Amino acid sequence: MSQERAASASAVPLEELGSWPEELCRRELPTVLPRLLISFASVYQHSDSWIEHIQILKTIVQMFLPHMNHLTLEQTFFSQVLPKTVKLFDDMMYELTNQARELTSQNLEIQSTLRNILQTMVQLLGALTGCVQHVCATQESIILENIQSLPSSVLHVIKSTFVHCKTFSRLSSRRPILFRSS
Repeated sequence: MSQERAASASAVPLEELGSWPEELCRRELPTVLPRLLISFASVYQHSDSWIEHIQILKTIVQMFLPHMNHLTLEQTFFSQVLPKTVKLFDDMMYELTNQARELTSQNLEIQSTLRNILQTMVQLLGALTGCVQHVCATQESIILENIQSLPSSVLHVIKSTFVHCKTFSRLSSRRPILFRSS
């Protein structure tokens, strides 16, 4: 690939990556993945936008994870993204818990906020599910060392969701959606 083409591939807006064909994702993985990981880390450090985090995560999982080398998943992707994703989930759970405590049937603003948080959490769970499905669908043998961040991250999310849903199930009938998704 020429330097000009490599530069243009790394400058593609996130929204456009979602429409790339599979072969282009495979070919541009070495150029685009580092940019996406830098964007993810930058958003993590400098932004409170959960949506932005999840958009980057979903793009990586849906478009580029299928083309990553199974032997290097941990070092190239999981170890860099999953700890931040778990922290993001914990932040959302904290906000959900705080908002749920103030919920009354008359407070439409808090109901809307809770709905938005839950929808965002379900998207995050979808991205984690994509990671698990990818590893499970692999025809090759996977050594736990090559995916060590994935099981601990998934178990943390499941446990946190269960504890939260058990504690706050009386407050909202929508909460079981989160537990079923996790």
